[in-house]
Amino acid sequence: MNGFSPNEPIRILILEDEPLVADGLRKHIMDLLPQTELLAILPSVKKALDWFEKDQEVDIIFSDIQLADGISFDLFKRYEPKCPVIFTTAFDQYAIRAFEVNSVDFLLKPIEKKELQNALEKLRKRRESFVLPELRRALERVKSGKVYLERLLVTVHNSLVPITIADVSGFVKEELIFLISREGKRYITDFQTMEELDSKLDPAVFFRANRQTIIRIDEVKQIRPTYKGLEVSLKNPLLQSVEISRERSPQFKRWMLGGE
Repeated sequence: MNGFSPNEPIRILILEDEPLVADGLRKHIMDLLPQTELLAILPSVKKALDWFEKDQEVDIIFSDIQLADGISFDLFKRYEPKCPVIFTTAFDQYAIRAFEVNSVDFLLKPIEKKELQNALEKLRKRRESFVLPELRRALERVKSGKVYLERLLVTVHNSLVPITIADVSGFVKEELIFLISREGKRYITDFQTMEELDSKLDPAVFFRANRQTIIRIDEVKQIRPTYKGLEVSLKNPLLQSVEISRERSPQFKRWMLGGE
């Protein structure tokens, strides 16, 4: 199970200056995505720039950070990737900088097949969440002139780690405001109020269910009327179910149907 349709061709580009590493990565990718079309394995920033000048289309880039003649961030400054990037490197100090690019994951060498499979599954979820609604949200942003959060920082072991909004199931306020990831993990955010957070989230994707909870639209599994309003069952086990008051129920239903 790799998260992609077996009939869906996937065009792959590998940026890697170590031939053995590149070949091992290629084999893992082909095992997980047999329909892969490997476009090229490029060892340097210069060769990658030459390749991108031909304006070839690619679906996923697997990129080492330190290449033969520099770092791949120099490449991505000149060529803004239009497809997801999965970084592969031996150096974890680049993690936060990697998420400034269109990064899906950051894998440390040696690359294990299971880690690669998890990264591809994360990419599949991101595609499901964003590809179809993307046009509508883009039009809404142009119309309103408002830019919503695309990633945010959370606290992990006294360090700040970036998480893309595509990987967020919702938010819960207890004493602090916690981010609930799609992988079923809780992270502390630095937001002081739910009102501040709510104002920065795309309203087509997130809904303020009550004072303590913000939920994501594609995490809704089932809706059950109660005497208090609605009980909403969610896919994420850390959220499970949320109560929505009778007063907010009409707004929630309009949100689910794509209304204002």
